[in-house]
Amino acid sequence: MSVPVASLDSALPPVFVHSGWRCSSTYIWSRFRALAGVRAYYEPWHEHLQTMTHEIIARETPEHTRLRHPGGDRPYLAEFSDLITPQGGVAGYHERFALDGYRLAAEQDDPEQQAYAAGLIDHAQAQGEVPVLACCRTLGKIEWLRRRFGGFHIVLIRDPLQQWLSFYSLRKRPRPTYFEICQYVLMAEFAEADSLRGDLKVPDSRGHGFAGRLAAVRRRLKRAPAKVSFAAFLSIYILSYLQALPEADLVIDVDRLGRDADYRAAVSQAIEAGCGLSLDFSDCRTPEPRETAPPVRYRQMSRRVVERLDTRGALAAPGATALLFGKLARAMVDAPEPPPSAWRTLVSWLRGQRDGMAQAV
Repeated sequence: MSVPVASLDSALPPVFVHSGWRCSSTYIWSRFRALAGVRAYYEPWHEHLQTMTHEIIARETPEHTRLRHPGGDRPYLAEFSDLITPQGGVAGYHERFALDGYRLAAEQDDPEQQAYAAGLIDHAQAQGEVPVLACCRTLGKIEWLRRRFGGFHIVLIRDPLQQWLSFYSLRKRPRPTYFEICQYVLMAEFAEADSLRGDLKVPDSRGHGFAGRLAAVRRRLKRAPAKVSFAAFLSIYILSYLQALPEADLVIDVDRLGRDADYRAAVSQAIEAGCGLSLDFSDCRTPEPRETAPPVRYRQMSRRVVERLDTRGALAAPGATALLFGKLARAMVDAPEPPPSAWRTLVSWLRGQRDGMAQAV
């Protein structure tokens, strides 16, 4: 299928930052935002944009959240101020963009979503600014975006166990957080997850609208044990990165970014070479690993997820997914549970898969 490509000023190509939730995307976005001549849109697929007003923009600042974000008292969404309609909401945005179509094939048509993204890009370029779109909801549609808008695409990746523990740490009571609920909803966007979704008793929430989708899984899973939340998260983590990593122009290991000065310098150079922008990461600090965790058999559950998704071959293959393999292996070696005398560790099992494929080739 022929897909029309938006007309863009070649001097100001867009930059896309793709990540999962709790993966340092706000920090990376803030580094782009600090540059003159850049319009860095924060979470441009977020559902709150449907009802956004100038008053809401003014009061939503990093210092007033529990999310441990950088940015102080400058509103997250200031870059959208010029795009608020008289009725409220960002021009062209529809709430379904938040989770529906999280995964879009390159040839798939979505004229409304295409027009919305083009509007953001065109608005920045019309003012002589480089558009940067940083979002936690685009890992599944990088190729779709690239085909329509070109640009430079950055993918962020974090230790999966620490990422999920960050979700879990925000619980105020024994109920799943917003981030956990979104993982349950997104399982329905991947046919590969249907079998695992059935095992976990996660309902197919498609067709209910955004609020309905969240409510459907919350009703069913509000008392689900931590192992169910972890399995749902890991399935989305694996399937998203298997799709995203081969499409990235640059992959940033955010665990390493805060600990390795040479790596920070190399990432800055790669970004400048790719899009002409020079970012300062000198203040980057990786959060300390969480030493406590709910009692989940992390290695056993991870192996089950990989098997049910039928992703052993993809994870063991060389190429763009090697970093994903490494993240999974390292996370499971460091998983906070006793050494598994009765269980084969995920890292050994995955390495065996890779070695077997290499010998076959």
